Amino acid sequence: MTGGSERRALYAGCDLGISSAKVVIVSNGAIIAGETLPYDNFPHDAADAAMQGALRRAGLPPDTVVPCLATGFGDKAVRFAAGTAPHITCLVRGLRALNPRVRTVIDVGGHTMRVTNFSGEGELLETAFVEECSGATGMFLETIAQALEIPMDEMAAALNAAEHPVRITNTCVVFAESEVISFINEGYSRYDVFAGVIDGVASKIGGIARRIDLVPEVAMVGGVAGNALVRGTVERHLGLTFADLAGVHPQVVGAFGAALLAGDGCLDGIAEGRGGV
Repeated sequence: MTGGSERRALYAGCDLGISSAKVVIVSNGAIIAGETLPYDNFPHDAADAAMQGALRRAGLPPDTVVPCLATGFGDKAVRFAAGTAPHITCLVRGLRALNPRVRTVIDVGGHTMRVTNFSGEGELLETAFVEECSGATGMFLETIAQALEIPMDEMAAALNAAEHPVRITNTCVVFAESEVISFINEGYSRYDVFAGVIDGVASKIGGIARRIDLVPEVAMVGGVAGNALVRGTVERHLGLTFADLAGVHPQVVGAFGAALLAGDGCLDGIAEGRGGV
C-alpha cells in the first residue's frame, strides 16, 4: 500500500480479552478480514499474532500499518494501537452497524458478564454486570468441560446424550467443579451432569439480564454467545430470540466496533499506526 488515501481506507480494531485476542480489519465499514486467537501467555504477543493473522487473511504484507483502536481487558497491551476505547462503547458501535434495531446487549466473555441497554442514538442507559466471579463465563464452561472430559467441540453430542439432567447449585467455578466431580463419583452420567451445567449457566446469565429492562431487540455477544447450546438455552430462559448480527461472529463485535470508531475519526490527533506489528 503506497497511496495515502488507500492507506486511510483501512482501519483495524483489536479486542484483547482475558483469554483471547480478536482483530478485525475494515474497509468502507465492512469487514475484510479478521483473526481470533486464544492465548495462555503474554497478551501483547497474542495481539501481535492476531494482527498478523488478520493481515494475512486480508492479503496484506506483514509490515502493513493499519490505524488501530484497541479495547477490552488488555487494551493497554496492544502495542500497535494508536488509541483505546471502552469495550461497551465499541460493542454499541458495532451493534448499531450490524443491526440498528438492537437496544439491549448481553456480553458474556471469558471472565466477565455485562448487560446494557441503550437508546437509538447509542446513549447508554441501564447496566448490570458481574466481574468478580467467572461463573457462567467462558472460563467456567472450559473448566467444567475439562473436569467432565468433554471436549468443547463435542458439547452438542454430549447434551443430546443426556437423559436425566441433574441440577447444579453452584456457579462459582471452584465449587461447581467439586460438585460435578461429586456427582460423577456418585454414579451419575457425565452427560446428565453436563446438561445440568449448561442449564445452570443459562439460568445465571438470564438472572443477570433480568436486573435491567430487556428492551427488544436483544443481542448476545462475546465468546460464550458463539456456543449455540448456551445461546439457545438462554433464549429459552428469557423467552426471546436473540437479534441477527448479519452473519458476524458474536465474539468479534467489540473488535468490529473499535475498527469502525477508528474510521469515524476517533484516532484524529493521535499518531497513526504507532509503530508496526
